[in-house]
Amino acid sequence: YQRRVHGEEALAKSCEEMNADGNIRIPPHVSKFVTAEDKIKYLFELYDTFVCNNPNFPSRADVTYTIRKALEQGQKVLLEGPQSYWLSNASEKFWESSTSADTGAHGLVATARFNLQNYKSLVINIHKTPASSRIGIGANPSSYVAQDYFSRQNIITLKQLGSACQDFQTIQKKFFESIQPNGTIKPTIYEENGISYGIGVAMAIASALKHGECGATTKKPRVVGFFDCVMQYEMNQIQGPYLSISAVDRGDDYDFVGITIAYVYYNPKGTEGNCNGRLYRNGDIIKAGDPVPTEQVMYYCHPVVMLINGWKDQPIAASLRKPGSPLPKGVQDLLGAIEHFTGSVILSIGNGPNDCDFIYIKRRS
Repeated sequence: YQRRVHGEEALAKSCEEMNADGNIRIPPHVSKFVTAEDKIKYLFELYDTFVCNNPNFPSRADVTYTIRKALEQGQKVLLEGPQSYWLSNASEKFWESSTSADTGAHGLVATARFNLQNYKSLVINIHKTPASSRIGIGANPSSYVAQDYFSRQNIITLKQLGSACQDFQTIQKKFFESIQPNGTIKPTIYEENGISYGIGVAMAIASALKHGECGATTKKPRVVGFFDCVMQYEMNQIQGPYLSISAVDRGDDYDFVGITIAYVYYNPKGTEGNCNGRLYRNGDIIKAGDPVPTEQVMYYCHPVVMLINGWKDQPIAASLRKPGSPLPKGVQDLLGAIEHFTGSVILSIGNGPNDCDFIYIKRRS
């Protein structure tokens, strides 16, 4: 009994510590459950309050039946995935770091349980750039630093980054200057207040702070990077070419916008990578359309970056752009390059935080 009480006290303290910075990671009802004397009674009362006697609680329904009936009546149904495609357990490339069941379009349709042969369907893939991000750990050749860079240093909030790398404009300028003519990033040191940072580290910190990139629940800083044409091409082959790109207005603050058009394999020890019958040697290039290796190889892959001129002098943010205005050349070049390397058909781009802040792309015949 004493061991159990000690465990509960330690758990309750841990909950308090995780919420101490003002970010509520542990919901109040969970913390109260930890400290409740009669936990069974607490759960029954919680259920009565929030489910049985809550007029705002959604009514119960047979979801599968509701979807089928809506389709039979000619209505449209939107299925939205809860996680990134590449975090799916059905993706061989990231088995080690996947977190969810099949979150791809095929998995969503299978879960909805309607006869796909009876209805037309359209898959719209979603990407974000500049400062693309993915959730969790794992290999990510297009990120500015390794995916676990912040977590390895026990940095769990943006606040913990403090005053480091605040001069975004100087950092982004130096970062893009470090990209060589062959598209690889030259190792470069950024100095600030007597502290030296690798240029990728400086860009990762500055970007996370600039764009407020952190987990919606955990509030952990996200590692960001380039739009990845290699992975986008691979996904297009599975889910179709239609694409919407959010947060493109971030490019209003950049001298250049970079996209990853290929990977280069490099293992410091010179060890070959072996994946699905193919050997990868130092200097090997993996282009969009090539077989995509699994994480064991991708950990040693680095981005080959194409730079596109920014559009600082012609911002597209919804708060600044006049509706119907032509897109700046930099935006057009960015979208054209992405379509060229990935085979995507870009339907729209996001240019603000609101639901209506979208620019829909009209195509000329």
